[in-house]
Amino acid sequence: MRFRALLWPVPPVLVLVPAALILVLTLADTWGRLGWRALDWVYLSSQVGAQARLPVTVAAGAAALVAARLVRPTLVFAQPWQPRTGRDLPLRHAMVVTGWCLGAYLAGMLPLTAAVAAAGAGSPDPVAVLGALAGFAALTLLGYLCGVLARGPLGVPVAIGAVFLLTSLPLVADPWAALSLQLPFSPFLGVRESGPLGAYRLGFLLLSGVAVGWTAVWLTGAPRRLSAVHGTAVAAVAVAAVLPHLHPFPLVVPDPEAAEVCAEHAGVRYCVHEGHARELAAVTALAAPVFAAHGLAEAAPGQVRDLSLARGEEGPFDGPDEDVLWLSVHPGWNPGHEVPAAVAHGLVPDVRRCGSDGVASREAGAGPRERRASVVVDLEAWLAAQALDGGVHGDNLFAGAGPERVRAWIRHDHRRLAACEVDPGELPWRT
Repeated sequence: MRFRALLWPVPPVLVLVPAALILVLTLADTWGRLGWRALDWVYLSSQVGAQARLPVTVAAGAAALVAARLVRPTLVFAQPWQPRTGRDLPLRHAMVVTGWCLGAYLAGMLPLTAAVAAAGAGSPDPVAVLGALAGFAALTLLGYLCGVLARGPLGVPVAIGAVFLLTSLPLVADPWAALSLQLPFSPFLGVRESGPLGAYRLGFLLLSGVAVGWTAVWLTGAPRRLSAVHGTAVAAVAVAAVLPHLHPFPLVVPDPEAAEVCAEHAGVRYCVHEGHARELAAVTALAAPVFAAHGLAEAAPGQVRDLSLARGEEGPFDGPDEDVLWLSVHPGWNPGHEVPAAVAHGLVPDVRRCGSDGVASREAGAGPRERRASVVVDLEAWLAAQALDGGVHGDNLFAGAGPERVRAWIRHDHRRLAACEVDPGELPWRT
């Protein structure tokens, strides 16, 4: 009886089935991340909203079905003039559906939270987490309102479509991030969600939840008296939805408290965020063989730095320092693949310098530019392979060439290589 009281007056199947589905969806989407490298609290805080897209859609559909089944005007016990359709009934419906669905979602996030707590760095962002939870509740209430407005089962697909659209809008335009559950990307250690953005989202979603719930109460009540406070709340939601488009918020800001951990090897200084200290040995061990294989000391950067340490105008996109190679150490990264590839890419010239628009080919109909571009592309692949199995195979131009011979060629022809003037037929081991 005590368990049934937690569901009353909603039939158990209308609550427990969607809650179980939400739990399964959340676990399925996060289970593969439990063993990820470089997990941190900033990433987890953003995932509370990002992982909720499908679960909240299920919750909204369940809320719409509850409204369609239990307050539609064809029911003899749910007529507008009866006391049961007053404020208590829709509020109780909303509380039961929202509570069970949100509880199932939080239960599904527990394994990922435990994994971050065990090895993660940084600190949680409570405003981002609270904003995501407030949004989950507000969108579930919106689903209930869709069921009330549709007055039947049609409200379920309407609610699902509307909520899925609203949760997808941040992926289309940045200003929507202040009005929905998530950012268009997942921040991680080294940056934090902008304080004004998080505070605005939390306030907007709390206001929206109140306005939507109040509207559902008004539509199911009798007599329907429009309250000035209710009208003001609805108008405030409309105005608040426009403001971020007129003055967009910055999405993330650098973390001013970031400290670095460094090591030096063969004249190159390697630095990572203190929260990524476990990754420093892997970065050094995988980058050093690539620098050694290239052999040209003046081509190697003075530092290899974790992008989580970038500040202000630093970084590969906002005016990089030529003496720094930036690596993105992010949750779920694969250093065995990403470090050699990034280092090799930094050592060879940009393939677009060849004038081939990035196209590299040695086919029969390939022009001189495409052939010269293939030297750059194959050299990059060969350099990256030196940190892994030590060589390349297949039709790579450097397959079978000894490391000493490649290094000697780079020292001799590095100026022509930088200008993308080397043809495959000019490589000494192919002549």
